[in-house]
Amino acid sequence: MDLEKLFGSKTKVDILKYLLFRRQWVSMRALEWELEWTFPAIKKQVDSLKSAGILQVNTDGNGWSISIEPWIHDLLKQIFYYWLKHKLVDLFNSYEFMIDKYFFGKSFWINLDMDLVVIYKNLEKPQIEKIKESISDIFRWYFIEVVNVVFMSSDERDKRYRLADRFVLDIMRNSK
Repeated sequence: MDLEKLFGSKTKVDILKYLLFRRQWVSMRALEWELEWTFPAIKKQVDSLKSAGILQVNTDGNGWSISIEPWIHDLLKQIFYYWLKHKLVDLFNSYEFMIDKYFFGKSFWINLDMDLVVIYKNLEKPQIEKIKESISDIFRWYFIEVVNVVFMSSDERDKRYRLADRFVLDIMRNSK
């Protein structure tokens, strides 16, 4: 699934990501500055989303402020998180010889204190840093700046599991 194909425009997808994950009630000028699209491109897509009933545009006061309609906000967020999860799974599959397992957490509506837990096989620090950077890039693409990710070696996880470590047991209990 490609969000640009689904929504018909990269600009439209960027506007929705920004409103879902960064902040709502923002002006078109602020979107122009943050998203680096031209004002006419943003205005065209905002008008399109408004006519589709997806966005609210408040024209009171000196400027316009834009937000997602409350009735569709959670549904759109689920769609975008589904795609985020899909991109992370693709990343982990590309490193399947290095990554033993991965678990999604609170950002993905799973009862864990972390957003993501990655269990890796014996890796060197540069390899771990490369995977961390790739994960950060994916979250940044969605305008998500703060993410709680835990990296743990398979040996450490096994040791902590044998010791009945609460964190590892929570991962095993709550993961799907």
